[in-house]
Amino acid sequence: MNRLAPFLLCLLLTAPFNVFACERMLTVASHDAFWPPYVMGMSDIFKGTEVDALNIIFKDSPFCFKVELLPNSKRAFTEIRHGRIDLGWAASYTKERAKYVYYTDSYRTEVMSLYENKNNPHSIKSLADIFEQGLSVGANFGSYYGEEFEHYKTTYKKQIEYTSATSKRFEMLNKQRIDFAIEDSLVGDYFSKRGINLQLVDNIEYVNKNQVHLMLSKKTVSEAEVTIINKYINKNKAALRALFE
Repeated sequence: MNRLAPFLLCLLLTAPFNVFACERMLTVASHDAFWPPYVMGMSDIFKGTEVDALNIIFKDSPFCFKVELLPNSKRAFTEIRHGRIDLGWAASYTKERAKYVYYTDSYRTEVMSLYENKNNPHSIKSLADIFEQGLSVGANFGSYYGEEFEHYKTTYKKQIEYTSATSKRFEMLNKQRIDFAIEDSLVGDYFSKRGINLQLVDNIEYVNKNQVHLMLSKKTVSEAEVTIINKYINKNKAALRALFE
């Protein structure tokens, strides 16, 4: 033991501070294991810019995190609502969600764009054109695409094909099983560069653009803890901006 003591003391003094500073472990919901560049998971190890963002925010903070993969965004919110998961990333604000979760300050901007198969073009200038022409749209189950799309979810629900995995949605578009797909512009850019038949619908600027936040379960996270997390988000705004740009 005497021989080991100096080695252990040296290890303690030279180890990164944040290894020992974690006072609160937060579980984080991911709705997709392959959502590049934001999330890429393999064997329970998750990488990507959303993971990098949490590392930036929580560096030197009292918090650390672990990611758990859930079937879709709707299930992720359900788990957060009931306190079985603490945190969700890339969350758009809605009044309904805010009944059950706290929202942090924004940490990035999200732009949702529309994609099509270049071999199956359609003459459209708006979301309304898509639904009025009887065309189909692929969307993520539980994601938020703005107030206009929320309306169409009810009035034209048979024309919306929901999938949990982004890769599945673009596969369906590539095989012309759907006419359009809605996706985050950075994710869509990734898939369209790798699928020769996929392209951005460039005459529609975007489907929805808003700030996104971390959302935290009111069952497991206190308002005081949200205030602390906000402090670290704002402290690291420049680094977060550089990460997502």
